[in-house]
Amino acid sequence: MNFLINFLIRIPIFKRIIPSIYKRYVFFTKNYNKEIKIKNVIYDLDLRHLIDRRFFFFHGYEDELFLPLKKIIHKYNISCFLDIGSCWGLYSLRLAGCFKHLKIFSFDPIKKNISRLTNSIKKNNFTNIKCYHTAIGSKKGIVSLGATEDYSPNYEINNYNSVINESSELNYLDDLLKMQNKYIALKIDTEGFELEVLNGAKTLLKNNKCFCQIEIKEDNFNDIMIFFKNLNYDLISINKKNKTDFLFSNFINKSIEI
Repeated sequence: MNFLINFLIRIPIFKRIIPSIYKRYVFFTKNYNKEIKIKNVIYDLDLRHLIDRRFFFFHGYEDELFLPLKKIIHKYNISCFLDIGSCWGLYSLRLAGCFKHLKIFSFDPIKKNISRLTNSIKKNNFTNIKCYHTAIGSKKGIVSLGATEDYSPNYEINNYNSVINESSELNYLDDLLKMQNKYIALKIDTEGFELEVLNGAKTLLKNNKCFCQIEIKEDNFNDIMIFFKNLNYDLISINKKNKTDFLFSNFINKSIEI
Protein backbone atom coordinates (compact mmCIF):
# COMPACT_ATOMS: atom_id res chain seq x y z
CA MET A 1 0.00 0.00 0.00
CA ASN A 2 2.77 2.47 0.92
CA PHE A 3 4.57 1.67 -2.34
CA LEU A 4 1.39 2.37 -4.33
CA ILE A 5 0.78 5.70 -2.54
CA ASN A 6 4.40 6.77 -3.04
CA PHE A 7 4.09 5.96 -6.72
CA LEU A 8 0.75 7.70 -7.26
CA ILE A 9 1.67 10.86 -5.39
CA ARG A 10 4.41 11.60 -7.93
CA ILE A 11 1.74 11.89 -10.63
CA PRO A 12 0.58 15.55 -10.83
CA ILE A 13 -3.15 14.79 -10.69
CA PHE A 14 -2.72 12.79 -7.47
CA LYS A 15 -0.19 15.12 -5.84
CA ARG A 16 -2.95 17.22 -4.26
CA ILE A 17 -5.76 14.67 -4.11
CA ILE A 18 -3.99 12.06 -1.97
CA PRO A 19 -2.84 14.40 0.84
CA SER A 20 -6.32 15.97 0.90
CA ILE A 21 -8.03 12.59 1.26
CA TYR A 22 -5.48 11.50 3.85
CA LYS A 23 -6.15 14.66 5.89
CA ARG A 24 -9.82 13.69 6.15
CA TYR A 25 -8.87 10.15 7.12
CA VAL A 26 -6.55 11.44 9.85
CA PHE A 27 -9.20 13.68 11.39
CA PHE A 28 -11.87 11.00 11.15
CA THR A 29 -9.82 8.20 12.72
CA LYS A 30 -7.78 10.44 15.05
CA ASN A 31 -4.81 8.36 13.93
CA TYR A 32 -2.55 11.38 13.49
CA ASN A 33 0.66 10.47 15.34
CA LYS A 34 3.16 8.84 13.02
CA GLU A 35 6.80 7.89 13.47
CA ILE A 36 8.77 7.64 10.26
CA LYS A 37 12.42 7.16 9.39
CA ILE A 38 13.99 9.04 6.49
CA LYS A 39 17.69 8.78 5.67
CA ASN A 40 18.34 7.17 9.06
CA VAL A 41 16.65 10.00 10.99
CA ILE A 42 13.52 9.29 13.06
CA TYR A 43 10.74 11.89 12.98
CA ASP A 44 7.59 12.09 15.14
CA LEU A 45 4.85 13.61 13.02
CA ASP A 46 1.41 15.01 13.78
CA LEU A 47 -0.45 14.49 10.52
CA ARG A 48 -3.18 16.98 11.39
CA HIS A 49 -0.73 19.68 10.39
CA LEU A 50 0.16 20.61 6.80
CA ILE A 51 3.95 20.66 7.27
CA ASP A 52 3.93 17.18 8.78
CA ARG A 53 1.73 15.75 6.03
CA ARG A 54 3.95 17.21 3.31
CA PHE A 55 7.03 15.76 4.96
CA PHE A 56 5.28 12.42 5.41
CA PHE A 57 4.35 12.14 1.75
CA PHE A 58 7.25 13.86 0.00
CA HIS A 59 10.11 13.28 2.48
CA GLY A 60 11.04 16.92 2.15
CA TYR A 61 9.86 20.40 3.04
CA GLU A 62 11.01 23.78 1.71
CA ASP A 63 13.71 21.94 -0.23
CA GLU A 64 14.16 24.97 -2.48
CA LEU A 65 15.69 26.52 0.69
CA PHE A 66 16.95 23.49 2.56
CA LEU A 67 19.10 22.05 -0.24
CA PRO A 68 21.00 25.33 -0.90
CA LEU A 69 21.48 25.64 2.87
CA LYS A 70 23.05 22.18 2.95
CA LYS A 71 25.43 23.16 0.15
CA ILE A 72 26.46 26.35 1.98
CA ILE A 73 27.15 24.44 5.21
CA HIS A 74 29.27 21.92 3.34
CA LYS A 75 31.09 24.33 1.04
CA TYR A 76 32.09 26.85 3.71
CA ASN A 77 32.47 24.39 6.59
CA ILE A 78 29.85 26.21 8.66
CA SER A 79 30.37 25.37 12.32
CA CYS A 80 27.04 26.55 13.85
CA PHE A 81 23.42 26.56 12.75
CA LEU A 82 20.86 28.71 14.59
CA ASP A 83 17.29 27.48 14.09
CA ILE A 84 15.26 30.47 15.27
CA GLY A 85 11.61 29.57 15.35
CA SER A 86 12.51 25.92 15.07
CA CYS A 87 8.94 24.66 15.59
CA TRP A 88 9.38 20.91 16.25
CA GLY A 89 12.81 20.92 14.66
CA LEU A 90 12.44 19.78 11.06
CA TYR A 91 15.47 21.80 9.90
CA SER A 92 17.48 20.93 13.01
CA LEU A 93 16.85 17.18 12.76
CA ARG A 94 17.51 17.01 9.02
CA LEU A 95 20.79 18.91 9.37
CA ALA A 96 21.87 16.88 12.40
CA GLY A 97 21.46 13.77 10.27
CA CYS A 98 23.65 15.28 7.53
CA PHE A 99 26.42 16.97 9.54
CA LYS A 100 27.73 15.35 12.70
CA HIS A 101 30.20 18.20 13.27
CA LEU A 102 27.58 20.95 13.07
CA LYS A 103 26.58 22.60 16.35
CA ILE A 104 22.86 23.27 16.22
CA PHE A 105 21.01 25.69 18.49
CA SER A 106 17.20 25.41 18.28
CA PHE A 107 14.93 28.12 19.68
CA ASP A 108 11.15 27.91 20.05
CA PRO A 109 8.69 29.46 22.52
CA ILE A 110 6.09 26.66 22.48
CA LYS A 111 6.45 23.93 25.09
CA LYS A 112 4.98 21.10 23.00
CA ASN A 113 7.35 21.90 20.12
CA ILE A 114 10.43 21.77 22.33
CA SER A 115 9.18 18.57 24.01
CA ARG A 116 8.67 16.95 20.63
CA LEU A 117 12.10 18.03 19.42
CA THR A 118 13.76 16.86 22.64
CA ASN A 119 12.09 13.47 22.26
CA SER A 120 13.30 13.18 18.65
CA ILE A 121 16.84 14.10 19.69
CA LYS A 122 16.82 11.26 22.23
CA LYS A 123 15.41 8.75 19.73
CA ASN A 124 18.17 9.61 17.26
CA ASN A 125 20.94 9.82 19.86
CA PHE A 126 21.92 13.24 18.51
CA THR A 127 24.47 15.07 20.64
CA ASN A 128 24.88 18.19 18.50
CA ILE A 129 21.47 19.87 19.05
CA LYS A 130 20.85 22.18 22.00
CA CYS A 131 17.27 23.33 22.61
CA TYR A 132 16.15 26.64 24.08
CA HIS A 133 12.55 26.97 25.22
CA THR A 134 12.29 30.72 24.63
CA ALA A 135 11.04 33.27 22.16
CA ILE A 136 13.82 35.29 20.53
CA GLY A 137 13.59 39.07 20.25
CA SER A 138 15.53 42.19 21.24
CA LYS A 139 15.11 42.16 25.04
CA LYS A 140 14.28 39.96 28.02
CA GLY A 141 10.73 39.52 29.21
CA ILE A 142 7.55 37.49 28.77
CA VAL A 143 5.43 37.30 25.61
CA SER A 144 1.98 35.93 24.78
CA LEU A 145 1.56 33.76 21.69
CA GLY A 146 -1.48 32.29 20.00
CA ALA A 147 -2.47 29.83 17.29
CA THR A 148 -5.62 29.62 15.17
CA GLU A 149 -5.90 25.81 15.52
CA ASP A 150 -5.55 24.00 18.82
CA TYR A 151 -3.27 21.34 17.32
CA SER A 152 -1.06 23.77 15.40
CA PRO A 153 2.67 24.03 16.22
CA ASN A 154 2.76 27.49 14.60
CA TYR A 155 2.07 30.34 17.01
CA GLU A 156 2.37 34.10 16.51
CA ILE A 157 3.28 36.66 19.14
CA ASN A 158 0.24 38.77 20.05
CA ASN A 159 -2.09 36.78 17.79
CA TYR A 160 -5.52 38.28 18.43
CA ASN A 161 -7.47 35.66 16.44
CA SER A 162 -6.14 32.69 18.38
CA VAL A 163 -8.10 29.78 19.79
CA ILE A 164 -5.21 28.64 21.98
CA ASN A 165 -2.67 30.78 23.85
CA GLU A 166 0.61 30.29 25.66
CA SER A 167 3.09 32.54 27.46
CA SER A 168 6.83 32.22 26.96
CA GLU A 169 10.10 33.63 28.17
CA LEU A 170 11.61 36.17 25.78
CA ASN A 171 15.36 36.59 25.31
CA TYR A 172 17.80 37.80 22.66
CA LEU A 173 20.66 36.12 20.83
CA ASP A 174 23.41 38.50 21.95
CA ASP A 175 22.61 37.56 25.54
CA LEU A 176 22.36 33.81 24.93
CA LEU A 177 25.30 33.22 22.57
CA LYS A 178 28.80 34.69 22.71
CA MET A 179 30.49 33.91 19.40
CA GLN A 180 33.27 35.54 17.45
CA ASN A 181 35.02 34.76 14.15
CA LYS A 182 32.75 31.76 13.47
CA TYR A 183 31.03 30.70 10.28
CA ILE A 184 27.34 30.63 11.16
CA ALA A 185 24.12 29.84 9.31
CA LEU A 186 20.83 31.22 10.64
CA LYS A 187 17.27 30.29 9.73
CA ILE A 188 14.80 32.87 11.06
CA ASP A 189 11.10 32.03 10.85
CA THR A 190 9.31 33.92 13.61
CA GLU A 191 5.93 34.85 12.10
CA GLY A 192 6.46 38.61 11.88
CA PHE A 193 8.88 39.03 14.79
CA GLU A 194 11.99 38.86 12.58
CA LEU A 195 13.03 42.50 12.97
CA GLU A 196 13.09 42.11 16.76
CA VAL A 197 15.23 38.98 16.36
CA LEU A 198 17.74 40.87 14.23
CA ASN A 199 17.88 43.86 16.57
CA GLY A 200 18.78 41.50 19.39
CA ALA A 201 21.58 39.87 17.37
CA LYS A 202 23.61 42.83 16.09
CA THR A 203 26.81 41.84 17.89
CA LEU A 204 26.61 38.24 16.69
CA LEU A 205 25.94 39.35 13.11
CA LYS A 206 28.81 41.87 13.18
CA ASN A 207 31.43 39.61 14.75
CA ASN A 208 30.92 36.48 12.66
CA LYS A 209 30.69 35.32 9.06
CA CYS A 210 26.96 34.72 8.67
CA PHE A 211 24.55 33.29 6.14
CA CYS A 212 20.95 34.25 6.97
CA GLN A 213 17.80 32.62 5.63
CA ILE A 214 14.92 34.75 6.83
CA GLU A 215 11.18 34.85 6.23
CA ILE A 216 10.09 38.49 6.06
CA LYS A 217 6.58 39.80 6.54
CA GLU A 218 5.65 42.65 4.21
CA ASP A 219 5.39 45.24 7.01
CA ASN A 220 9.00 44.55 8.02
CA PHE A 221 10.55 44.46 4.56
CA ASN A 222 11.96 47.99 4.25
CA ASP A 223 13.30 48.09 7.81
CA ILE A 224 15.05 44.75 7.36
CA MET A 225 16.63 45.81 4.08
CA ILE A 226 18.03 48.88 5.83
CA PHE A 227 19.17 46.78 8.79
CA PHE A 228 21.26 44.43 6.63
CA LYS A 229 22.59 47.26 4.48
CA ASN A 230 23.89 49.03 7.61
CA LEU A 231 25.73 45.82 8.59
CA ASN A 232 27.24 45.45 5.08
CA TYR A 233 25.29 42.30 4.26
CA ASP A 234 24.39 41.46 0.67
CA LEU A 235 21.00 40.19 -0.47
CA ILE A 236 22.05 37.09 -2.38
CA SER A 237 18.74 35.45 -3.26
CA ILE A 238 14.94 35.50 -3.02
CA ASN A 239 12.70 32.47 -2.88
CA LYS A 240 10.80 32.80 -6.16
CA LYS A 241 8.30 30.19 -4.99
CA ASN A 242 6.72 32.31 -2.26
CA LYS A 243 8.67 35.61 -2.42
CA THR A 244 8.80 35.83 1.38
CA ASP A 245 12.13 34.06 2.06
CA PHE A 246 15.35 36.05 1.59
CA LEU A 247 19.00 35.08 1.86
CA PHE A 248 21.63 37.51 3.17
CA SER A 249 25.33 37.14 3.89
CA ASN A 250 28.41 39.15 4.83
CA PHE A 251 30.84 36.68 3.25
CA ILE A 252 28.97 35.30 0.22
CA ASN A 253 28.32 37.80 -2.57
CA LYS A 254 27.29 35.49 -5.39
CA SER A 255 23.62 34.83 -6.08
CA ILE A 256 22.32 31.43 -4.98
CA GLU A 257 19.89 29.62 -7.24
CA ILE A 258 16.60 28.73 -5.53
